[in-house]
Formats: sequence, structure tokens, C-alpha cells
Amino acid sequence: MGWDEKMKIFGYIRTTITDEDPQPQMTSLQEFGCSEIFHEDYLNSESISLDEIIDQMESGDTLVVDQLYRLGKSTRQLADLMLRFQTNHFDLVCLTDTIDTRDSSEKIYFQWMNKMASMERALLKERTLLGLSRAREEGKIGGRPKTDAETVHKIRFLFFEKKESIQTIATTCQVSIGTCYKYIHLSESEIATLLQK
Repeated sequence: MGWDEKMKIFGYIRTTITDEDPQPQMTSLQEFGCSEIFHEDYLNSESISLDEIIDQMESGDTLVVDQLYRLGKSTRQLADLMLRFQTNHFDLVCLTDTIDTRDSSEKIYFQWMNKMASMERALLKERTLLGLSRAREEGKIGGRPKTDAETVHKIRFLFFEKKESIQTIATTCQVSIGTCYKYIHLSESEIATLLQK
């Protein structure tokens, strides 16, 4: 399609506990012609992160992965990443899922992901508020929360700033997944009110 040769093509490999061998990803990215390939390894805390790679990218650059799930731990996290790409004029190529936003006809993918993220946020907030409402009716919410303020703020920081998955946050903060959902989608004012009770 005649893209500008000055634009860089970065390859990104992420290995996990269920997928430890980076070679299949490496081969795919080399065959595609990536100018640089980075490997984030769950066993090596010093390995480069996706955020560090994106920080090196400039307008017009492209990130290539073999499969879409390498980029995020949830639909919301992936959608937030795609918004970042769209805002900074980066492109994405996903080999297995045949996504290539360098083609103008596929830029609608960014819009689709944004809508999916909005829907997921709305549904999550609805479920959270419904659960809180039922808990109040059953007299299960009252007095000081069992989760202290520091933990509540940590839960929200890990979710909104670090983009961690709910399972990871629950494990890190030593709370249940339900507790995470309880505090994530309340407003700051609702959190402050709840902590004061």
C-alpha cells in the first residue's frame, strides 16, 4: 500500500505462564518485517513493558502483534489502549486476527473498541450499583466499610491507572472480586461518603 518508509514498525511479543515459548511469535513478526522486536516476559520483571514500547512510538508508527489478546487483560484495557493509539496516530497490525489500521477502511476498529469500552463500563456500573442497592435493602451495608480507605484507593488506582485485571487487583489487595467491583465504579463522592459512615 506504499506506506512511508520512515515510519517505524515495532514488533511486540508477550509470553505468559500458558504460553512460554516466544519463538512462534518471533517468527511471525520477523516474517512481517518489523524493524524492532521487543519481548515482555512474565518471568522477567526487568523486561520491557508495552507502555515503554509505546512511549518510544511517534505519529505514524505501527505496532505489530501476532494475536490481539497480547495487548490487554480485559476488553476495557484493550479499548483504552486503542484510544491511546487513535489519539497519537499510531497504527496496529494483528496478524492472526487480520487487523491492519494502516488501511483507512479498518480505522473503524478504533471506533468500535471505544464503543465496546463504553458499553462495558456502563454495564459494570449498573451491576455494581444494583448489588449495592440490594445489599442496603438486606441491611448488609452500614457503619464503616470492612475494607479500609487505603485499600479502597489502592483498588481504584490499580484499576484506573495501572489497568490491572480484576483478578490481579483482588489478589494484590487480598479482597474478593466482588469487593473490587463494589468500589471501582462508584464516584469519588460516593466513595468518600461510604468511607465516612
